[in-house]
Amino acid sequence: MSEQFDFETLVDRRMQGSLRDSMTDPRLLEKGLPSFMAAEMDFPTAPCILDALRKRIDCGIFGFALCDKPYQDAVIRWMKMMRNWEIERDWIVPALGTIFSLSIAIRAFTAPGARVLIQRPVYDRYDQAIIRNERVPLDNPLILREDGHYEMDFDDLESKMALPDVTLMVLCNPQNPTGTVWKRDDLERLAELAVKHNVVVFSDEIYAEFCFLDEPVVPFAAIDAAKEIAISCTGLGKAFNFTGVNHANNLIPGAALREAFTTQRNRDHYGSIDPIAYTSVLAAYNSDGEWNRAVNQLVLKNGDLIRAFFRQYLPSVKVAPQEGAFTIWIDWRGLGLSDEQLFQLLEDKALIQTNHGSEYGNEGRGFCRMNIATPTVEIEKALQRLLEAAREAGLTSGK
Repeated sequence: MSEQFDFETLVDRRMQGSLRDSMTDPRLLEKGLPSFMAAEMDFPTAPCILDALRKRIDCGIFGFALCDKPYQDAVIRWMKMMRNWEIERDWIVPALGTIFSLSIAIRAFTAPGARVLIQRPVYDRYDQAIIRNERVPLDNPLILREDGHYEMDFDDLESKMALPDVTLMVLCNPQNPTGTVWKRDDLERLAELAVKHNVVVFSDEIYAEFCFLDEPVVPFAAIDAAKEIAISCTGLGKAFNFTGVNHANNLIPGAALREAFTTQRNRDHYGSIDPIAYTSVLAAYNSDGEWNRAVNQLVLKNGDLIRAFFRQYLPSVKVAPQEGAFTIWIDWRGLGLSDEQLFQLLEDKALIQTNHGSEYGNEGRGFCRMNIATPTVEIEKALQRLLEAAREAGLTSGK
């Protein structure tokens, strides 16, 4: 399937004002090597979007865009096709991105100084949004099992949901950075606790198109018991390599919750849908999904290469089960290295730049998150550099 799309050519990002390039080690840029940090793919978005944008540019009109019937129909179609979820058109509440949406929820459903539940290791921008809105992150740490899977600590979660100032929780599904996809049983138990303690759950589901299980990601707002307290935040950002266009759709079944969220959104001076986002949503969500399935195949292939490498040469290094997202979570603690030694090996010796696990909380020390939505040949070359560096350090087994 992936043969019809070019996933093997690195795109030149120079002179594009790339945030990712600004964070990339200059040694990599000089050598034309990709960075494996920051969750952006290394190839262009889907051809259907590019074709639609060319037509939009030829039209030359970039005025205000509405959440109108064609837009709603596209979102409804995509949710049914890709997530097996039938939604109503009035559930769709556009906003200017995932973290912007989270900030709306923080201001709408918590008081200044209140605590907001998160589950570390987790995306560090949640902390940032909570703190910038003058609230306090409250951690319900995930439990790492012996087999590399993560699970929720429901006893700890309930004790913290019961605190009087806790009225909002941030869920990430698929979970960033671990790649865990929360199953229906997990979500139903979470919904039961949230309803019991009157806690709103903001569920970040922007990686949901990347799911490698037999069933699609279950949207939290699709759980019957959660409908009055759930916000499922979706968008093109990760699914179509569209992170720089600030846009998201918040799917909110509960009428009272939706009204409160929309009121706060409008207080925050939300105007209209970005016309680039409008055109792109219609093109993407009316497509057949073949591009997304092809990207999934590439990500699985790259993940298989990495796991095979570690099994052969560095068996004490463990890769988390690849359930969702296009990043993988690698546990290096078996090497017995400090974080400083680990990233000296990766970055200085092997020229492999990833996100340090500590970015996601203390629970991430000794880990890294690696973006693998990149040409397979770049994964192969990076693993060869790592093999040479590990051999030089006396860390390898195998031939």
